[in-house]
Order: sequence, then structure tokens, then C-alpha cells
Amino acid sequence: MRSILFKTIAMLLGFVAAFAVAEGAVRLLRPQEVGPVRFAFDPNLGEIPVPGQRGVRHFPGVFTFAYSNNSLGWRGSREYREQKTAGYRILMLGDSFTYGLGVNDDQTFAARVEKNLTADHLSVEVMNAGCPGKGTDYDLKVFQTAGARFRPDLTVLCFFCNDFQDNERGEYYNIDKQGELAAKPLKDNQGAVKTLLFRLPGYNWLISWSQAANLVKQAGVGLLVKEARHTNPDLTRGLVVSYTKTASGYATETNKKLTKIYVERLNAAVQQAGGSLMICYIPVSQEVSQYRRTRVVSPDEAAIQGIALAAGGAFWSLTPLLALSGQSIDQLYYQEGHWTAAAHAMAAEYLSRIIASRLTRPPGTSN
Repeated sequence: MRSILFKTIAMLLGFVAAFAVAEGAVRLLRPQEVGPVRFAFDPNLGEIPVPGQRGVRHFPGVFTFAYSNNSLGWRGSREYREQKTAGYRILMLGDSFTYGLGVNDDQTFAARVEKNLTADHLSVEVMNAGCPGKGTDYDLKVFQTAGARFRPDLTVLCFFCNDFQDNERGEYYNIDKQGELAAKPLKDNQGAVKTLLFRLPGYNWLISWSQAANLVKQAGVGLLVKEARHTNPDLTRGLVVSYTKTASGYATETNKKLTKIYVERLNAAVQQAGGSLMICYIPVSQEVSQYRRTRVVSPDEAAIQGIALAAGGAFWSLTPLLALSGQSIDQLYYQEGHWTAAAHAMAAEYLSRIIASRLTRPPGTSN
């Protein structure tokens, strides 16, 4: 028994030592982002930020930020009542830029807009329903299932160029030849996998601090995608979201038509709930650099602007603001592509002025 015990202890110590060496090597040679499991499966919305979660995500050399989600999976710990607690209510819809990947709760442009407007003596509540990796179809679904009951005075759709391709995944709606939408039942393939991992003892703790564990996780997901691509593609749905950019951007004739339908339906739903829709374009860093050189917006931005105006929504672009700010790209964007706190603050200052004028405009005034 003593011999078996010594051998077991030796094996455990060997494993710990090997893991420590692997951890050090990964941190030195190929640093990985670490943090808790970020998404949970919701039967109406699919993958959403884990409701009620508080955590810290760290990407070595890029960012470290603290975040919280409320019971709806919306950014920030504040819970909302259906009855308004402020004079005006604003709902922000969008993807990881709107959610605020890379910055703390109080540094997101949504949080800063509320702070700015409150400082200007407006009674305002801003709700941030942004969700990383989602498109306009998700924005429509989240408004229909949750947002509408809060009856926001203004809904701001924050559109990013790859939302065109997100809209092609067809995750939330079937569309008939007349353009009518029917909600799809959501498949819980990836949800079951992630729920199992989330409940696995020690898993959440391990990927919250171990860069080696996160590298292994990414390799495992890559193998699953490779194997399932030809046998059962549904197994990979939601595990990896990839985008293919052409010379003219992400927009195609097909996904522009889909996006137009989603924007029109969102505008109608917002109006039915007693509010108005505003569409805001969030540029990728390359679009900012291009505008600095040419003073011309990208084909993707031109496409969504045309869709927004045709649908009757107000459209505003953040491209000129960032391009003409005098700030370098490194000051505005992290190297992995998301906004820095400085860019969020700049966007919030601009949006606050626009939103203030819309909220205080006399009834019946046009956009």
C-alpha cells in the first residue's frame, strides 16, 4: 500500500510539474485569453452572456476588464422593471462592440451615454442588450422577446459590418417568399456541450486562469469543427463564428435582402411598442483608416445606410468621428479589433448629443 501511495503521489507531482511547464511555455510563446465561460443557452435567444455572472477577462498584452451581466444577460448588474423608473428609456442593441468587450461596465458607450445625459439633467435609463457574435436577426428577436415589454422611447441598433454575414446564418427565423418571418425553434447542440462543461467540477475555474487550458480548449474546438464539417455541421453551430470578407466587404445581395427584412421588422416592432428606431454604424479599424485617406465610407456602411433610410429609421455613422478625431488607430482599437475605453468615450459623447436632441424634440417632429 505504501508503494502504491508513493507511486500515485509521484505521478500527481509529475503531472503538476508538466502542467506548470506547459503553462509557462504557453504564457511565454503563445499567450491566450482567459476568463469564465461566457455564454449560456436561452430557449428563446440561443446563446447569451451568462445571466447573473460577474467576472474578469484577461488577454495578455491586450486588455483586462471586469464585467457583470444582469438576469437577462444584459451588460451591467442593474435589473430593470417594466414600469419606467426614469423619464426616458433607451435600449441599445448590437454585438460585442455594444456589449463592450475589452472595457469595464462603466466604460461602455451605453453606460457613458447614460452618465452624460444624466449630467445634462435628463432623466434617462440606458439598457445594454448587446451580445457578442450576433446579427440583426438576434436584435429583432431580443426586442420581441424582452425589449418590447420595457417600452423604450428610443431603440439604438448598433450595426457592425460583419452583421451582414451573421444575418445569413438563419438562426432565428424562417422567411417565406413574401418576406414574412416565422420564429424557428432553436437547437441546443452547442448549449448542451457548454452547459456540461460549465457544470464540470473545476472547468470554469481552470479556464479562468490557465492559458494552457484555453489553448487545449481552442485546439479541441478546432478538431471538432474539422471532423463535423462533413459529417454533422449542426454540432459546430455556435462553437465557432467565422467571417469571409471579399474585396467589397461582407455585404452581398443575399444578406442585404435579409438585413433589410430584419431592419424593417425591427422598426415596425419598435414603433408598435411606442418608440422610435435609430441606427448607428460602428466601423472596423480598416474603415476608419480608409476614410482618413479617401473621405469615402465603405461599401458595407453605404449598404446599411441605404437599408436604414429606406426602412424609415434615422441613421448616424461613427466613421467620420473616429477618422477625424486625431487619435491613432492604436489609441482607438485594441490589436484584436475591439474599441478601447477612449473610443467608447468618444462615441458616447457624440451619441449623447444626438440622443438628447431626439428625446427632447417636440412630438410630431420628423427625423
